[in-house]
Formats: sequence, structure tokens, C-alpha cells
Amino acid sequence: MNLNDPVETLTGIGPKTAALLANMSVATVRDLLFHMPRDYQDRTRITRIADTHDGETVTIEAETVNARQIRLRGHMSMAVATLRDDSGEMQATWFGRGFLAQTFKPGTRALFTGTVGQYKGPCLKNPDYELLSGDEEDRLNTGRIVPIYRLTERVTQRMLRRWITLALDQVLDDLEETLPCESLATYGFPPIQEAMRIIHFPNALEDVRAARERFAYEELLGIQLGVQRSRAAHQHETKANIHIVDGPRLETLRASLDFALTQAQSRAIADILGDMASARPMARLIQGDVGCGKTIVALHAVAAAADGGFQTALMAPTEILAEQHYLTLRRMLDPLGLTVVQLTGSMCKPATIRKRIARGEAHVVVGTNALAQEKTTFQRLGLVIVDEQHRFGVCQRGALAAKGEYPDVLHTTATPIPRTLAMTVYGGMDITVIDELPPGRLPVKTRRIPTDKTADLYAYVVDQARLGFQTYIVCPLVDESEKRELVAVTTHFEQLSSGPLSGVRTALLHGRLDVVEKDDIMRRFKEGKIDALFSTTVIEVGVDVANATTMLIEDAGQFGVTQLHQLRGRVGRGATQSHCFLLGTPKTDDGLRRIEILCATTDGFEIAEQDLLLRGPGEFQGVRQAGLSDLRAADLIRDSRLLDAAQRDAQRILASDPELAAPELRYLAETASRFERINA
Repeated sequence: MNLNDPVETLTGIGPKTAALLANMSVATVRDLLFHMPRDYQDRTRITRIADTHDGETVTIEAETVNARQIRLRGHMSMAVATLRDDSGEMQATWFGRGFLAQTFKPGTRALFTGTVGQYKGPCLKNPDYELLSGDEEDRLNTGRIVPIYRLTERVTQRMLRRWITLALDQVLDDLEETLPCESLATYGFPPIQEAMRIIHFPNALEDVRAARERFAYEELLGIQLGVQRSRAAHQHETKANIHIVDGPRLETLRASLDFALTQAQSRAIADILGDMASARPMARLIQGDVGCGKTIVALHAVAAAADGGFQTALMAPTEILAEQHYLTLRRMLDPLGLTVVQLTGSMCKPATIRKRIARGEAHVVVGTNALAQEKTTFQRLGLVIVDEQHRFGVCQRGALAAKGEYPDVLHTTATPIPRTLAMTVYGGMDITVIDELPPGRLPVKTRRIPTDKTADLYAYVVDQARLGFQTYIVCPLVDESEKRELVAVTTHFEQLSSGPLSGVRTALLHGRLDVVEKDDIMRRFKEGKIDALFSTTVIEVGVDVANATTMLIEDAGQFGVTQLHQLRGRVGRGATQSHCFLLGTPKTDDGLRRIEILCATTDGFEIAEQDLLLRGPGEFQGVRQAGLSDLRAADLIRDSRLLDAAQRDAQRILASDPELAAPELRYLAETASRFERINA
């Protein structure tokens, strides 16, 4: 057997099972070995039922006496099983998993690991379980430190442990060292064969740390080598458009501003114009919290590009946001003599707009991913701006940039990026942070509203409408769902518009409306003809209505904390004190924690760090596109110390071997090349 053989080579894995394993990015024997455990359970000590105590986490070995499914409200169910060993009986309960009652037939023996609580007496709440078959394989799953793996459908922990044991027995000796000897010596990491055996089947939990850190460091070092090689290649690039950064249009724009820029905005503009005047193409990320003034910063780049006769393309992730940018840019750039056009997939007669772009009649083109389509061509594209860039794939961004000759590329995002992600996902770019709000902006006051106070809240919305201020009411669903007991915006709109809010002008906005309807609703809201706008998260980014001062978020615990922060950012855009009210009873501890975080701070970077802690990097926007959701050992939350070390070591390695040609760097070079392409 060879490490690169397909997993079907292993006994018990056929084509159908191999297809399931592919869902976990496991295709070869090597992939299987590098499918690292996500956790471990200490099953060296089995606790008798009679010896369990409230609040303890225990493992018991027991036989099922009986099991039943209990129907709960809201289409939910619970499984309850009675367990018995030679010392007594106790219950096990699985909330929301009533189907498990079919698994635990009388006489079924299993290991149950969970926390002891109360349900009509002592019980294990939502325990993990391992069915026992009474054969030799039970020794893999009992009486030892047992690995717990990430699974896919129809693949169990027992299956994975069996296949990994087979692979270790047959190919472990063929596993070549993948880290340089210097790294092993510096950090005291175990060699790869020893580390691989420990990571899957440790003799003691304290042995796991060194093995896991070894593989985590290796992943992070490969990423940093790729990111830094990409960055070095960019910095040595000399084929660029050297722009005029003191031309007439830029000076006219500066003179037209009727407000003072913040120091952070001035720094960002200086960084951008410095890039545009240099002999290498710009690759910069402007990162700033909602309302910090990124658009006016980007306009300075547009004016500088136009002074040299270059076109600008601004790509936004949604048509609503593209429309918002189009109106803003047209208002600001018309006085400079610049023609701004809009191009989206749903607009009428796009061919006419495309001809104007190709002939160079349009100086600035604002649109969605229609800009990146093959049929869209530019006469002289010199600047590409990608707004909320984490919402686009690498290929989309690259396709748009390829429509010009060495264009400058400016990425912007209002989603604050935790430091560890910035070092990996965006490490190949220069990063500028706008960390000030314009003067006069007041932080939005955020409160959680209990159910018995909602009538008072709707009365407040009516009062605000009478004073001339507007409100957003955001719901998680468009229509009611049998599977999810959440507030649907269509039903909520009907109930409130004919009830507590019958005296105010209301409208309904969601993603299923056609573009013309959505544009008309947003136009009327901006013009102050709508007092309360009911919506889903389509208004999450980019919508800028200074007169909107109240944000109501129904079932707030269902949203991510960064998403809640983005929604809150739709208010507080004028000089009037704004408020964000969070409604609903969170159904999980994480949901409650998200609400607590939002009420405690308006600092987007703190919120982003907390979001990363709650959700993990695999669910953070932009991470999957960068390939980081598939990290097998490293954890960008836990391993910041290893990431710092990997960054320093990558710099040292590249200083002596920029091509990564040394034989001992062969495996690291493969990882590096993947992240080089992503950051290109």
C-alpha cells in the first residue's frame, strides 16, 4: 500500500463509502491520516451509574432497558432512554433528536459520555454514544484515550478509527518527514511518524499537545511561505500604471468637500495615492468599521485614475449596494466631468452600456459580478475597486482585474478582520485600517428588549415616525417555516402594518422581489416616503439613509454577531442619536452570548474577535474562499503564538531559499504554492 493510494485500497471502503469520505476532503490514504481528531474522550475510567454525581462529565458502559420518543412543541422531539449497569439505572436524554429512540432498542450495549443532570432523576444530557458490538474492535473504542473525528453522513467514529488504524499499520513507516530539522530541534516537536501515532491514538492526553502543535505549526508555516512569496512577487513587480496624483480632477474633488477628513481617512488616502504613484500595481485592503467614510477615500483613487485617462470599475456584492454606490459616485463625480454608469445582471439593455464602456465613454462603471463577465470589456481599465471583497471568489476578482493591463486593485470591507485572519487570508495585500468615525457621529445605543416590552417598542416606532425619523425592522425569514419557529418578515409586516404600526407608512423588502420593486422601495425610503421598512438581511451592507435612526432586529439570537453589527450599522449615520433594539428569546447559549456582545460594545474589531471565538474560522466570511476552512490541525483562534512563529520562520527561510528548492522543504513548498495562487 502507498500513501497516495485511493482510500478504497483499505479493507471496508468501497466506491460509495469513498464518495462519502470525499465530502471531508479525504481521497487518499495520506488524506485519511491527516484527518486529525477534533477532540478526545478519556475512556480509561468507566464510572458506575451508582457513582455518578450532578454536574460531572462521565463515561458509563450500560445496556438500554427501553427508549421512547417524546414530541415537543414546535415540531421538535426528544429521545429518552433508560440505561442500566450492575450498579443501577439512569436516564439519557437527547433534546431535538427524537429519532435516536430507534437506535437504542432494548438490550443495546453502548458507552455514553456526557454531563450528569436531572430529568425525573439522574440523567445524562445529550451524551455522545458509542455502540458496542462485543468483538475485538471494541478495544479500539473503550478503555483508552479515544479520538473524536469530524464526520460526514453514514460514516461513524468506529469506522474512521478502524480505517485509520489499518492505515497506520500499513503505511506509517513510509511517511517522510515534512518539517526541516531546524524546526524540529528549535521547538522540540516529535518527528512525523511518532506525532502521527500520538495524534490519533495517544497513551495520555498530555502527549497530544506536542503532536498537535507540530502539525499546526507545519500548516501555518506553509501558508506563511505562500503568502510571503506572493507578497514579495507583488512588491518586486515593476509593470504598473504610474498615475498622476496631483491632477486637476483630484484637486477639484478635494476642494469640493464640505467637511474635514478624519486623520485615519487622510492616512488611507496617502497610502492609496502612494501606491498609485509607484512602479508596482496597488494591492491594498481598506478595512474600516461601518460609517467610517471608506467611500470618500476610494473616490480619491477614482479621481487620480481619471486624471491619467484610466477607467475605474467598482464591483459590489448586491444590486442594492451597487445602486447605492452608483448614486453616490454619480453625485460626487458629475461635477468633475466624469461619466458614471451602472451595469448589473438584471438591468434592461445591458449591451448598450457595455458598448459605452468598451468605447471608453464611461469613466467609472459600478456594478455586480456582471463586470467580471467575459462580454464586458474596457478600453483602458486602470483601477479596480472590490467592495465587501470577502463576498467574491478569487476567480471573480481575478477575472475583473484581468480586463486591464496591470490595474491597481483596491479592496474594501466594513467587516473588521481579526489579526490572525488578516495574517493569513489577506497577508499578500497591504492593509490600511480606518479606525475613526467622522466627527458628530454618536455610537448607536443597543438594548435587548424583553417580550413584555414589545408593545412599548412599537409605540416608540410610531412616535419616531411622527417626529420625522425612520425605522428598519429586520426578520430572519421571508416566509413562515415548519422547521424553524422564527419571525417571518411577510407575516410580521402584515400583522404590524394592520396593528400597532397602522398609523405609519410601511413597506416590505426582501430578496425575492424583482430588482425594479426593490429599487423603488429603497428610493422611497431614502426620500422619506416610508416610515418603517420591514426587511430581511438584504439591507445588511451599504444602505445609507441618515434619517433612519431606529433598528429593530427580530429573533436577534439567530444572527451572527458580525452580521448583527453590520445591521446595526444601517443606523447612526447622521448626527441624531440612534438606537438598535434586539428582540426574541435566544434558543442557545451562543445566541444569548451574541446579543450580550452587541449590547456591550460598538467596537467592530472586538466584535470580530468574539465572532471568531464563537463560530470558528471555518464559518467566517471569506475564509472558505481562501482555503482556510479546511485546516486540519491549526486553529486560527488558539494558535496565534504558532502563527507568529511561523511568520518569522517563513521570513528567515525565504531569505536564504526564496525558491524553496531545498529537498527538506518539498512538502512545505506544495502548501506554499496553493496559498501563493490564492493571494496572487
